[in-house]
Amino acid sequence: MSTVNVTDDLTPDLTDRVIDLAEQAQEADGVAALSEQPLLRVRHGAPGGSARFHVLTDGDEVVGAGVVERASGEPDSAEFLVAPEHRRRGHGAALLSSVRQDAGPDGIRVWAHGRLPGAAALARSAGWHTVRELLKLRMPLRDLTADERGGPWAAPELPEVSVRPDVADRVTVRPFEIGRDEPAWLRTNARAFADHPEQGRLSMDDLRQRQEEDWFDPAGFFLAVTEQGSVAAFHWTKTHADGAGLTDGETVGEVYVVGVDPDWQGTGLGRTLTLAGLHHLRDAGLPWVHLYVDGENTAAVRLYESLGFSVWEADVMYAPDA
Repeated sequence: MSTVNVTDDLTPDLTDRVIDLAEQAQEADGVAALSEQPLLRVRHGAPGGSARFHVLTDGDEVVGAGVVERASGEPDSAEFLVAPEHRRRGHGAALLSSVRQDAGPDGIRVWAHGRLPGAAALARSAGWHTVRELLKLRMPLRDLTADERGGPWAAPELPEVSVRPDVADRVTVRPFEIGRDEPAWLRTNARAFADHPEQGRLSMDDLRQRQEEDWFDPAGFFLAVTEQGSVAAFHWTKTHADGAGLTDGETVGEVYVVGVDPDWQGTGLGRTLTLAGLHHLRDAGLPWVHLYVDGENTAAVRLYESLGFSVWEADVMYAPDA
């Protein structure tokens, strides 16, 4: 008989089991079952009770797990997975029911990655509907043959990196410096993403957790800094050693997050720093770069498409019917 246990902390053994389940699900589905934030919570814990873990067991075997990110004043956000060999047994419905019953006063929403038919069917059967889509875009950084990706894929010519003349004497573009730039970056990130339900809430603990990850490289984290030391805009790049679904194990890049302080919007710094990051990833010899962008952010989608990106797949957020 299956049981869902809810806890604020995972034991080291359960941490290993959940990570193993996530790897099994990704191999079976071709898309990550848990995104970065839930995986960071699994690996490093949840400071101040900022997340809850739902662990589904069948006898002594862990067959599923969910991570719920607590929120204040808005719905909680959840992601969960079921081991591939244990699907179609009601385990997904059990986890969905568990995270909903444990939700905060503003309710809950659940992310499903890759538009998988099973996730869509579960949402329909439970009476949940789509409330948001996160588009995943990709672009080749070097020419790829048809045999490699079913292309042909030709890398576009990237424009040179240049700051507008009327802005150039007001900012300096440089890499992030650990131990110096954290507070200024957090302030700008919060201002740039004040209406974003995930990115805008990042704390110093969240930033430190990312700095501890193997992929973190300050040389690929570009800031436009004013004379006063504030961050006008930034582009944080990321690399994925597992190929992120674009290659079979060859490292690929990501436009991890681009942000512009509201006082500096319209200065071209977003495009400039995006290009700085793309040149950095291309010069590193990476074959592909990808990014995530909210489906309703049409201005950002147009910017990325103008640089050579195209839509690849999407993640879907579901919410229960009223």
